[in-house]
Amino acid sequence: MMGPAKLSTIRAEVRRAFNMPDAELFAWFTRQLEDLGQKHRANKAEINTLQLLRDALVKEVKRVRPRRKPPRITGRTS
Repeated sequence: MMGPAKLSTIRAEVRRAFNMPDAELFAWFTRQLEDLGQKHRANKAEINTLQLLRDALVKEVKRVRPRRKPPRITGRTS
């Protein structure tokens, strides 16, 4: 169960489990995908899973926070 863990925390834990720096991890995923691609009966779900894992671990996406709208000023005077 992931719970309320941040995505960066989950990435760090998975990287630690692989026990490799980012460059080696990317190379490992690339080798695995090439090996699967050479098989005639490669499991497409396995290939897709490896690609998604690689992309999730390698790409750190910075989310753009939505800007707050300025308060509306009404033309009323009391």
